[in-house]
Amino acid sequence: MPVSGDRNATTLGIIGGAGVGAAARLYSDVSFASRAQTGALPRVLLWNIPFDDEIERGFTSSTPDPAAMAAAEALVAEAVDRLSDGGASVIAMPCNSLQRVAAQASARAGIPFIDMIASTADSARAQGSSSAVLLATDATLAAGFYDGHGIEMLAPPPPLQAELKAIIGAAVAGAGEPHSLASLVERARRPQTPIVLGCTDICGMIDVDHAVVESLGCLTARCVDVLSGAEVAA
Repeated sequence: MPVSGDRNATTLGIIGGAGVGAAARLYSDVSFASRAQTGALPRVLLWNIPFDDEIERGFTSSTPDPAAMAAAEALVAEAVDRLSDGGASVIAMPCNSLQRVAAQASARAGIPFIDMIASTADSARAQGSSSAVLLATDATLAAGFYDGHGIEMLAPPPPLQAELKAIIGAAVAGAGEPHSLASLVERARRPQTPIVLGCTDICGMIDVDHAVVESLGCLTARCVDVLSGAEVAA
């Protein structure tokens, strides 16, 4: 049986593990979208980082634990090496909190990286507002990962952020709470201001409208464009 496809075609390397559901959805959504566009499945590699609970809590807090961050950075670097060895020609990581770490590791390895945060900010900015409400982990908010992308990201009120932290924790554990997230999104809305779901663990949990921008959906769209040759990764 002949093998279809160009052996020199782009191979997407996905860094999984933060969290598992986000990486699985990215693989699935990119595969289905690429097949719908081209009639063939894309070349995809996935390396699942073996994070433990202590490391994950350490890098998602508002004041990341140095030891946890060092461990996370080493594991991300290993993931890039594994994907490079497997033949990945471009890398993506569906995790906002470690996006900068993954980008730096990819740059050191000389592999183009698909920037989810830049793609998400572009989509939010395209709605014509100068600001957006960012629903994300404490670490993503505290580190200002979305700063410098031409749109001001507003944190939700502290009580809503506390609720969100619990919702994200449940989602990471595989016990997502769609009704709680839907309620929180409604209470976080501001007039003529988009909401950004800046944590991939809560993306896909609820039906969204045009005023809600999902970071994972933005990454999926960019990956499909890069795989098709419509865009070039940085």
